[in-house]
Amino acid sequence: MNFTFLCLVIFQCVLLDVYARYNKDVLCVINEDYFPICKTIARASRRNIINNLPIYEPYLPNIKNAKFYNCTSIECTQVKIYSITQITSSSTPLQYCYLETLENYKCESLKYYNYKNIDKLLFLSNNVPNRLFYLIDCLAYSDGGRVCHKKDDVDSHTKLVDVGNMARPNETNVLSQEEFICEQSQNKIINCDLDRFVPYPDGLKLKEFIDIDAKILLKTDGNLVTLQYTCVDSWCGYSGEIVRTRRSERYEPPGGKVYRCYYAKRQQICKELYGSFRSLYNERDYLST
Repeated sequence: MNFTFLCLVIFQCVLLDVYARYNKDVLCVINEDYFPICKTIARASRRNIINNLPIYEPYLPNIKNAKFYNCTSIECTQVKIYSITQITSSSTPLQYCYLETLENYKCESLKYYNYKNIDKLLFLSNNVPNRLFYLIDCLAYSDGGRVCHKKDDVDSHTKLVDVGNMARPNETNVLSQEEFICEQSQNKIINCDLDRFVPYPDGLKLKEFIDIDAKILLKTDGNLVTLQYTCVDSWCGYSGEIVRTRRSERYEPPGGKVYRCYYAKRQQICKELYGSFRSLYNERDYLST
């Protein structure tokens, strides 16, 4: 694929953008003679669209290894993507091209904030190398504090509540629960993006965020990480580093068993965690002494 032709395709997409704003899309392909062809097509109408309700763009998760281009000037320059901070940057509108068939590339404007969170996660995982991406849930407190937990299984909400109770015991002013997307690099640096937009039929609108502190606490993979509000170029979000500790085993109280308890209708139900194979104190003959 010749780079000049690919840039020409993207440039034509930009020139035809005015036609795509009002119920039309622009489709560009390169035929067997490497000649770019762009045309406008009617956008598929959605039934019963209500302007005051959010609407999300569909995304095909099987798109991998896309080529990204910055077309803010007359020329399109290829951009090497290595972090979520580039994808979510508001000052760099990106075009991305992918092989629609074995011979033809298709180029589109990246509408990252128009995707649902699960689709954002798939897009990032498929197109940003050497990064681990995951969702986190956060408890938002009235004073702006956030306590967060990585979403990794069906018990994530329970674990989030446990972390909240541990970090802020006897706290009753929890206003809401939020969901963010985070990336983790191979050197244990974490960046979490605060999605401040809601997509509507007439464009993106800012969310009404409640106050938020300069630091949030994140529990991930057995680590508690403090994330600091940081700005890199035009991207702003929360960043921090996982610092390894010397303790390798999970702490267990005397007796060697840990329980998780649930309360409902004046009843208490408890279950043992880890199982008998984690009873380290029993193996040391703790109970017989």
